[in-house]
Amino acid sequence: MKKKPQPQKNTKTTPDQNNVSYPVVAQSGVWKTDYAWISGVAGALSVLLLAAIFNRYNLLNTGLSLGGVTLFSGQLDAKLFALGCVCAVMLIVEFIRLWLWDKKHFFHIHPLLKRAQYGGFALECIVNFAAHLLLFALVLVFFRSAGEYGYVRDAAYYKAWFRFLDLAWSVYLWFGLPYVFLTRALKYDAEADKRDYSTLVKKVLSVISAKLLRTKAIHFDDLNKKSLRGLLVKLFFAPLMTVFFIDQFGHLVNNMGYLLHLVNNSDSITYTINKFNSDVYNLSHAFIFSIDVALAWCGYVVSSRWVDNQTISAEPTLLGWVVCIFCYPPFNTYLGLYYSAPSERMILQGQEHLLVAFFTVLMALSYLVYMSATLWFGVRFSNLTNRGIIRKGPFAIIRHPAYASKNFAWWCVMFPAIILNLVHSGNWSIALTQTAGLVLMTWFYYMRAMTEERHLAEDPAYLAYCKQVKYRFIPGVL
Repeated sequence: MKKKPQPQKNTKTTPDQNNVSYPVVAQSGVWKTDYAWISGVAGALSVLLLAAIFNRYNLLNTGLSLGGVTLFSGQLDAKLFALGCVCAVMLIVEFIRLWLWDKKHFFHIHPLLKRAQYGGFALECIVNFAAHLLLFALVLVFFRSAGEYGYVRDAAYYKAWFRFLDLAWSVYLWFGLPYVFLTRALKYDAEADKRDYSTLVKKVLSVISAKLLRTKAIHFDDLNKKSLRGLLVKLFFAPLMTVFFIDQFGHLVNNMGYLLHLVNNSDSITYTINKFNSDVYNLSHAFIFSIDVALAWCGYVVSSRWVDNQTISAEPTLLGWVVCIFCYPPFNTYLGLYYSAPSERMILQGQEHLLVAFFTVLMALSYLVYMSATLWFGVRFSNLTNRGIIRKGPFAIIRHPAYASKNFAWWCVMFPAIILNLVHSGNWSIALTQTAGLVLMTWFYYMRAMTEERHLAEDPAYLAYCKQVKYRFIPGVL
């Protein structure tokens, strides 16, 4: 006689206030995040397809109009349009994936609607929309008054970010309230409500009111603090990812034309090993980092229960924040030794072209692994936060594939450059200083991994993942 199949022991559910359980791990043992990479692949393919289209029709220079309506004109708006398209594709793909993963629990009607309390529901939605609108306005004020971001100095570097903020503000004014109504009506989740930024805004207003009116003190709870830290992560990284993409996407568009030219004229072009090295370096950087920052941008800018990428927790320690943000502008300018490391491009100056080719190809392959780590997060990527544990792809081999591969890429091209400088100049002090800079860069990423693990260890899913994947950086070794 056949036995009835029993549920898997690792089946995990997340209950809400109405005792409705939303499975995080299916009975088959599949985690909800195991196929997050699908939206990442969709985003990567979108970047490449858009770059090819933009090159074919020269859209960066001509703009685009459909039915007499101008979608964009000028290079800045063209690149932001491409970035928005990539993000939209990722969100749609992830929405469909999650709906297929758990159709039964994907939609959940708000309790007030079930009880026909439409007025109370409408009031709740309007209050939440107003809270989000207030937060958005404060973000605009912050970036327009913070000198670092260039608005008050009319600096060009963050121009793309301010243009995006203006566009996003207009979109939210038009569509924010319908979005809030639809989301709260069909995606009710008490736990998600607690992590919503509108809840944080209302708590801040309550704290301020209590102080002004001298009533009973109100304090921030743990979820409020996590939400605040998660918001700070977005405010720091979203501008950087925006300007990084704007810088890289133009190169990718041009490289699409260059590759097509190589293919069409392969018989008449004299291709040298030196040219190969230069092409591997330039093409890999434009290809890999255009995709990487586009996928990351989507993760930083969008948090929505429709795609289940709200922040669960954010790095709670000062050390964790310092070792992370000091790897990015503007803080990395304070690390003198960080900049004493040689430029990656210096490897191309080597005269042993076959050796240069070997190290350059290793660099490109390492950066591919680095980019694949971002891809596997899909719409969940974000530094300093937990938005769901990823255990597949490169993360099934080591715990920190992005940090390991990025540092390996640096050592592949920077350390040979240090040796090259030493051979030509004979200056040991410069060589030692550059090596110290490279070691410092690696140390910062090592500390990022350690603080990240300490933070994620609060999540039982991460502890289970660590039991599956023993090694941090090098399979079978470290």
